[in-house]
Amino acid sequence: MSNISVAIINYECGNIHSASKALEFAISESNLKGKVVVTNNPDTIKKSDRLVLPGVGAFSKCYQKLNAIKGLKESIQEKVFEKGTPILGICVGLQLMADQGHENETIEGLGWIPGEVISLNPRDKNLKIPHMGWNEIKFKKNDNYFSELERKNFYFVHSYYFEAKEDNNILAETDYGVSFPSVLCKDNILGTQFHPEKSQKEGVDFLKKFLMWKP
Repeated sequence: MSNISVAIINYECGNIHSASKALEFAISESNLKGKVVVTNNPDTIKKSDRLVLPGVGAFSKCYQKLNAIKGLKESIQEKVFEKGTPILGICVGLQLMADQGHENETIEGLGWIPGEVISLNPRDKNLKIPHMGWNEIKFKKNDNYFSELERKNFYFVHSYYFEAKEDNNILAETDYGVSFPSVLCKDNILGTQFHPEKSQKEGVDFLKKFLMWKP
């Protein structure tokens, strides 16, 4: 049984409580020992084995809040790029990893995964925006570590999505009148457009795989 420490980054833009409870349950289900901490303290982040960047709300507001906390972005980037620590971005947390976001205005993102965040525009105009509810994910590569979750249903709430520049960064897609990336990955950086913390058993299964992931 291994010990693991997971830091949920608290910058006042995410489902902190739900994410914490889901990760705690995933740890217990994975036969791991460990703890989940909610923090914006750079020193705590630097000591963690896994990072989770949640996100709810407008791209620009979330990015501004992330930047407003002294040393926070720098500590995350040090862990991710210098230490190779796995990180999971959820919903807007994933979107912040893009080069740019185009929600109301064009805002520079973190630039961790090449691409931009654009509005969801289904071909079927009867489909409502935001895309809200359960939908399945389809993996592009059957041999992928996460592809055991092929065609499982997860919970989505979004009006924008991450349009990746490089196809090899797209692990899974979802259809809502238009096909969009629902799981992206680049090296030790992982992101979901859906909310695993709201996706019941399938969400916990995804989080369990993230906890055991060795990129």
